[in-house]
Amino acid sequence: MVKELDVICIGAALVDIVAKVNRHPIDDDEVFVSDLKLFSGGAAANTAYVCAKLGLKVAFIGKLGHNDEFGKKILEDFKKVSLNLSLITYSENFGTGSAYVALTENGERRIYAYSGAANTLSIKDIKSEDILKANTLFLSSLKNTVPLKKAAKIAQNNNIPVILNPGMLIIEQGFDRLKNFLMHIDILIISRREFCTLFDLGENDFNNQVREKAKSIFKLGIKTLIITLGKEGAMLITLERSELVKPIEKVQAVDTTGAGDAFSAGFLYSFIKNFSFKFEDIKCGIKIGNFVAGRCIQKLGARKGIPSTNDLILKSLDR
Repeated sequence: MVKELDVICIGAALVDIVAKVNRHPIDDDEVFVSDLKLFSGGAAANTAYVCAKLGLKVAFIGKLGHNDEFGKKILEDFKKVSLNLSLITYSENFGTGSAYVALTENGERRIYAYSGAANTLSIKDIKSEDILKANTLFLSSLKNTVPLKKAAKIAQNNNIPVILNPGMLIIEQGFDRLKNFLMHIDILIISRREFCTLFDLGENDFNNQVREKAKSIFKLGIKTLIITLGKEGAMLITLERSELVKPIEKVQAVDTTGAGDAFSAGFLYSFIKNFSFKFEDIKCGIKIGNFVAGRCIQKLGARKGIPSTNDLILKSLDR
């Protein structure tokens, strides 16, 4: 059956207000903001945008404020990459969410997120006939996991692969509480910090315990675990094998905002082209994810540094 969409992305669409600072403040402190910019953001929305920019057929499911300025900006930016807007819903009671980002010259950031309308997405907004339009389902960073779980169950019951990049808003809910959600996921993309938080590990315990803790994830039915490691690349773990996949290029970070979202988009691009759970094909997807994330962090904002589709094709051939 030919599907209308390569991927549906579900999660938050926010506006990022990014302040450039020389340093982060301490308690009862004040710092000077040298520049202030406004970008469309939200983890799932960033991934959806980048996937669409790379030429995939993408729809976004999320909730915006009704006819407010932040929401209008998000929609206008989606339109620039021909992203399908038909599945977006609107709240009469909450405005479009926003995130306030303080960014230093060396790329360190502090984020304060107001989910607003995004977190009011409900199971009524998730319809089987919509999910069935896609070849792949991508979920990300919505504190309210109830609609995400419903979408994942629909996809799983119809043999549609489900990929989750949870973010801290989900991870901080704890492994025990998340089990019933995670059992509907095929590929889990998670940062090292998120992995340590999920299993209450210290950073120094990560290398010694990562494979043992990963067994708990595979027991839930997850096929593939990808742990992103920043400039070190990403670790690919399955029941049978594990391997560190290093970045293709060394880059100087300007702004790490959206790096994980860009990684997910690059990985999705490769996964959708191969549609394979084979170790080497997933490894290729991680290489592409590393490449897209590396380009992303060289520009201010989560969407400015995205490479062209031709660049991705060349990197895919160079695997």
